[in-house]
Amino acid sequence: MTETGDDDRGAHPDVTTRPDDTTDGTPEVPVEHVVAMLRERLYGAISCLATLAVLTHYTGEDTSAWDRMIDVAVAMGGLWAASLLADFVAHLSVHERAPRRVELWRMLQASGQILEASLLPLLALAVAGFGVLDTDTAMWIAKWILVVELGLIALLAVRRTQLPWWQQILTVVLLAGVGVLVIGIKVLAH
Repeated sequence: MTETGDDDRGAHPDVTTRPDDTTDGTPEVPVEHVVAMLRERLYGAISCLATLAVLTHYTGEDTSAWDRMIDVAVAMGGLWAASLLADFVAHLSVHERAPRRVELWRMLQASGQILEASLLPLLALAVAGFGVLDTDTAMWIAKWILVVELGLIALLAVRRTQLPWWQQILTVVLLAGVGVLVIGIKVLAH
């Protein structure tokens, strides 16, 4: 195989040519997998934030935090299932076979980022479910957790880039700003 991933059999140029294991025995992670994980985490955080923003409109003083937890869990579970199914179907189409163990594991890891994005917001709602906070306060805490998460995702994304420092900061601020914008639109609309 050549450096670009091409060989005499016509291998797909996007396929990594790195070995399955590094010299120290740890598996090498393809760049495409890291991209997929970051993409799904970002998608999950924005989707969870949008879900919480919509649910805020339907949350009153008597709304149970447990009901809101179920709403968020169902919404995020549906997005996770859709992501996993889309990845599976795309894999079938491109590779003309079902994913193998490592491929399936990487699909689950990537799509699982959607669920992981909702864990801390769900924890905030669980705290309200146990009576420590009221549901509305927990909803706001959950939304701000996601804004911070968006900023952290952006920070992870730009930390090793060749962008000048000011562009890295701008990227982080803009992505976190998307979250603030979602919250701001919701506040202005109601």
